Amino acid sequence: RGSLYDRAVSSLTITVISVPEFMVATIAVLIFAVWLRWLPALSFANEVHGLWQMLRVFAMPVIALGFVVSAQMIRMTRAAVIETLNTPYAEMALLKGASRRRIVLGHALPNALGPIANAMALSLSYLIGGVIIVETIFNYPGLAKLMVDAVSTRDLPLIQSCAMIFCLSHLLLLTAADLVAILSNPRLRH
Repeated sequence: RGSLYDRAVSSLTITVISVPEFMVATIAVLIFAVWLRWLPALSFANEVHGLWQMLRVFAMPVIALGFVVSAQMIRMTRAAVIETLNTPYAEMALLKGASRRRIVLGHALPNALGPIANAMALSLSYLIGGVIIVETIFNYPGLAKLMVDAVSTRDLPLIQSCAMIFCLSHLLLLTAADLVAILSNPRLRH
């Protein structure tokens, strides 16, 4: 905490968090599809005939979705581990002569797993909302694109069905995070 590496990573993650998905997707298309011509601008899954083509087709949507969410997870993991390192048992391990690596990996990280799992679940549920923008930009025929098309055609039952699927996935993510938090913390198991 407070080191040059910590300040650099914190500054980078805050910068990445402040950029919305549609801007990341647009910049990715501009750089990788228009200027460099490495990746296709649109994602058509029916043109995939091998692993390399699948990686090329899905690279930009995954980058656009994972960019902001990974920065949020890094920030939450950092905060949870730093908070855990300030506990008495971490200080006791340091006084007993445990290495810094052992304190972080053996004591702090397992005990910070509950808050990290909750932060990851919230970040992944945020990802569900971001997939609507990314599927629209890359013209990918997914559930979010189906919902956008249903809004434009005013198909209310289809909109409600898609919304229920998104809500169910959000609830399943939060339930899984709560189970991980309970299983990782011995005080909550009993």
